[in-house]
Amino acid sequence: MDVQAGRDRPRVLIVTPQPFYEDRGTPIAVQYVARALAEIGVDVDLLAFPIGREVKIKNVTLKRCANLLHIRRVPIGFSWKKLVLDASLWTSFSKLLALRRYDMVHAVEEAAYIAAAICPRFGQPFIYDMASAIPVELQRQPLLKSRRAQRFLRSMERWVFHRATRVVCSPGLGRYVHNQAPDAPVTEWRFPAQLPHVPRQETESLRERLQIAPDRRIVLYSGSFAGYQGIDLLFEAFVQARRSNPELLLICVGATEPEMAAWSKRTPKELVGHVRILPRQPRERIAAYIELADFLALPRGRTDNVPLKLFDYMASGKPIIAMRQAAYAPLLDQTRAFICDPTPEALAQAIGRACRSPEEAHLMGQASLRYAHRQFGWGRFVDFVRDTYSKSIFTDREGSRLSRAS
Repeated sequence: MDVQAGRDRPRVLIVTPQPFYEDRGTPIAVQYVARALAEIGVDVDLLAFPIGREVKIKNVTLKRCANLLHIRRVPIGFSWKKLVLDASLWTSFSKLLALRRYDMVHAVEEAAYIAAAICPRFGQPFIYDMASAIPVELQRQPLLKSRRAQRFLRSMERWVFHRATRVVCSPGLGRYVHNQAPDAPVTEWRFPAQLPHVPRQETESLRERLQIAPDRRIVLYSGSFAGYQGIDLLFEAFVQARRSNPELLLICVGATEPEMAAWSKRTPKELVGHVRILPRQPRERIAAYIELADFLALPRGRTDNVPLKLFDYMASGKPIIAMRQAAYAPLLDQTRAFICDPTPEALAQAIGRACRSPEEAHLMGQASLRYAHRQFGWGRFVDFVRDTYSKSIFTDREGSRLSRAS
């Protein structure tokens, strides 16, 4: 392996086309990866958009691309703002490769397409960190859902698969990658399920601030309000569920200010006073909301991957109500969650069943918690990252240089 002269520690470049750091799925996952790499003895350069909080991680150097248009916020999904910053990211990415040799580039989402274009020029291997199937995601755009556009996007995706040293994808996407590129080495992420302990007084204080009566039973949704999350479906189901369970209260955490205003107007009259739309919260506060909840809702109607919050949900020990999805099958079954078809009627029935069967709900939550502790501890995640990188580049004629985590 060609290692930079005078340097004993491996060096990895993570390129992520998102704000960093923000409390949302991909930036959280990127932070996990950076921490794990640093823990196993890797120096990390992390190149991200010029937006987000500054965070300090030992042995991780945060770098940002230029922001010529002074963009302050990038919405989730496809947008002109993301395209502009992707172009800037491309320029910064190229400059870094020209200046320094990395043992590996870790390219997240569409940054892998940039990596596929420029890394071979520098003899630079890269891992494709695949949070979602980009052609599938872009089907939501009118101009990109045509058959011709999709053929082109899928051919581009296969090109990236074949150029990558390895594809590491969200749980549930491994089969998709294999179908598109059978020879591509692929591994599914096993993210850590970790939730900090929340003191009882903190939960009680939150209940008081939100003015929630002691007899209310709370269904919680946390996450973005993007269309694919299924908020519409959840609202429809909740209208039906409350008719037989009037004590229910729905709390949805994670809206932007415009989304809060829009959803306040869209809330059915019969749910006024029974639904709380709350703004996005720092990640460290989400644990208190989860602890406050009686049930945790995962209303995505169609998905090819597993949202990161599911690992937190499982680590809480609270009963989960989720749609029946092939992507969830490795994590959730009928003993660890209330699984239902992706319809408002089926979701309403699942919520009702959870309300009527408190003992069953408790057992499911505990089964989910035990499974999360066995399979998704931080140590297991660090080992997963080490093994993934060892398979990719760090095992050569000199052996692996990656240290064991303490």
